[in-house]
Amino acid sequence: MAYYTQLKEFERIRIFECLKSGDALDAIAQKIGRHKSTVSREIARNSDQIGYLYPSEAQKRTATRKAKHGSKVSRNASLHAYILKKALFGWSPVVIAGCWSKAHPNQSICAEAIYQFAYHVKNKALALWKLFPRAKKRRGITRKHRSTGGIMHRVSIHDRPIEIEAREIVGHYEADLMFNSGSQSANVLTIIERKSRMVMLVKHDSKHSDPIIESLKNRLGKSAKSCTFDNGKEFAMHYKLDIPTFFCDPGSPWQKGSVENMNGLLRRYLPFSLDPRIITQEYLDQVAHIMNNTPRKKLGFLTPSQVFKQNLKKENRVKAALPAAEVSFYQTIRSVTLQH
Repeated sequence: MAYYTQLKEFERIRIFECLKSGDALDAIAQKIGRHKSTVSREIARNSDQIGYLYPSEAQKRTATRKAKHGSKVSRNASLHAYILKKALFGWSPVVIAGCWSKAHPNQSICAEAIYQFAYHVKNKALALWKLFPRAKKRRGITRKHRSTGGIMHRVSIHDRPIEIEAREIVGHYEADLMFNSGSQSANVLTIIERKSRMVMLVKHDSKHSDPIIESLKNRLGKSAKSCTFDNGKEFAMHYKLDIPTFFCDPGSPWQKGSVENMNGLLRRYLPFSLDPRIITQEYLDQVAHIMNNTPRKKLGFLTPSQVFKQNLKKENRVKAALPAAEVSFYQTIRSVTLQH
């Protein structure tokens, strides 16, 4: 879906030059890649008795007019209420903008407009940023990642089959641990399915590899096809999963971007300052339910639960359509492909 954006100063310079050359509206619109009506409105708004203003003056007039009338969010009471409501549900500005624009094509808005509204000095008291998944007080703050190495029977992520990279089917997972202030033992195991972004959260009091892998094996079940990790020692017993496993390059946790992104979103519900002793499995299950039923832009604004169920049904229909002998052959070929 295309979003309308305000004309930039370089576009106003181009309009000024075209008008000076005597070009028609259609020709100007084509040269700057805008609709004819956009050019017509711009000329009408920023002209005086002599004609179209110099680009710098037109830019100043636009900025003054925008400041006077407020942002697009503040001018639209329904949109303002919608943003507040969905932010309370933990939706990100990208998802809020996408779902609103999908339902109101004539009043579309982009995520950047919501961010600018939330972080504007006039809206500081509203503290809307606290409701966003990452809850950053200032934009542009990044966090550091730890990295370790030395895993036996380790298979590099560069040897991962193409179908996993392309997220073609469900059943391929990524896993990581989250820690909180005050303890480097107690943790939350984050498991995410790559195609659907379905997440599972498991509480642990220890980061020893055996209980971590046992818990992971129980959660993944028999439908899991592979799992990708970083180089933490907690995943040293990965071979006990009995499925293909892959590891990121040392110091490159971004290579398992799905779970890293999910950990960032989860900090809304599991802030680093939260005492790990008060985190219960029941609470983690509730958080996972919220995440799995929140629309995602990358999923076409469907929820992870919807995408996972749709793809699982599709895969089961394919298997059901094959004769028993072909199903066995199909499973054998898939197993060999994933192992090599």
